[in-house]
Amino acid sequence: MAVDSRDRCWCCVCAVRERFGSYEIYEELGAGGLASVHLARSPAIKNPVALKRLYPHVAEVRELVAAFIDEARLARYLRHPGIARVYEFGRTKGTYFIAFEFVPGPTLQQLQRQCAAYVGRIPVPVVLEIGYQLCDALEHAHGLRDEHGQPLGIVHRDVSPSNVIVSSSGQVKLIDFGLAKTKQSTVQSQAGIIKGKVNYIAPEYISGRLDARCDLWAVGVVLHELLTGKRLFHDPENLATLERVLSLPIPAPSHTNPDVPGDLDRIVLAALERDPAKRWQSAGAMRTALQHHESRRLTHQQLVVWMEWAFSQRQQPLRVEQTGVSALYEIIESTQIEAVGELPALSEATEQRRRQSVAHMPAYGAATAQRRAARRQTLGWIALLVVAVLVAIGVAVVVALARGRL
Repeated sequence: MAVDSRDRCWCCVCAVRERFGSYEIYEELGAGGLASVHLARSPAIKNPVALKRLYPHVAEVRELVAAFIDEARLARYLRHPGIARVYEFGRTKGTYFIAFEFVPGPTLQQLQRQCAAYVGRIPVPVVLEIGYQLCDALEHAHGLRDEHGQPLGIVHRDVSPSNVIVSSSGQVKLIDFGLAKTKQSTVQSQAGIIKGKVNYIAPEYISGRLDARCDLWAVGVVLHELLTGKRLFHDPENLATLERVLSLPIPAPSHTNPDVPGDLDRIVLAALERDPAKRWQSAGAMRTALQHHESRRLTHQQLVVWMEWAFSQRQQPLRVEQTGVSALYEIIESTQIEAVGELPALSEATEQRRRQSVAHMPAYGAATAQRRAARRQTLGWIALLVVAVLVAIGVAVVVALARGRL
């Protein structure tokens, strides 16, 4: 079996739409309430980037610009292979921008959907490797300190399947720190506003308590869903989902998937303790537990080959000998894995992800901008009304004076 160790140049298949500073802008990757994101390339950066640009009208709202700058400032501390890096932040022709690493590969959300449709359960070793790498990235983020040695207190707040990518190199990447919270944040969160996807937020966050253990709860939910192939708390209504987060009994993953051993049940359920004091106290501790559970981790190449196999499946129903588990063990036993060749299925999955929005903007940002615009419009009408009244008064005075002279 073969693995392509070289990332495809996505820009090669797109035409240049415009130039922005040193960047050549290609197709749009997504658009949110505050910014747009385009595939781009700069002579100063080897790989293609996801260029996030703040809309001009948003730049007039001070707190939204501050939030955008906070995201960029935070990124300079995040230097880990499991976190999509930021290459550059700045302002060109009055437009604020951030140049992110563009990561080729599918998200865990795409993996879940593909397996539900064509593959069946995701093998336990694959879930373990994803969980290990994800905890490793979070351990780095949670433990960061500033230049003065003070803890930054970073909490991602949006660890979820759509924000985790299995790259075409086998490296699991955590993306989108746009909602991350730090002790040094310029903009403080508004009371009563929960940021992140309700299916993955920790119970204590609903009541306003937030620390790194909230991210570990989210990791627990992600791993539970990967192991069982089922959503844990989801309900069409957000309020009902929150009620489930607070009170729904949480079954062990092995109740749905008998391939899950008891030790792994305990690791996942420890992450899903509703009392944060009983939960894993650090991502490093959870990472160590996952590592000790599996005597031999999957290599990056083995993970990529299985991912390529999984995304190449297009027939339904599966034959028994084509299950994800049997395919993985065939890969593990193979001695023919080489870092050459193409990854057409993963390339197609990346193309699908490119068509989805990667500009995950906080909802309150767009609303704030809209309120500001509405306020300016209202003030404009009031000003016109005042002018009209003054003109009418002036005309009346002139008429009155003219009649007095007569």
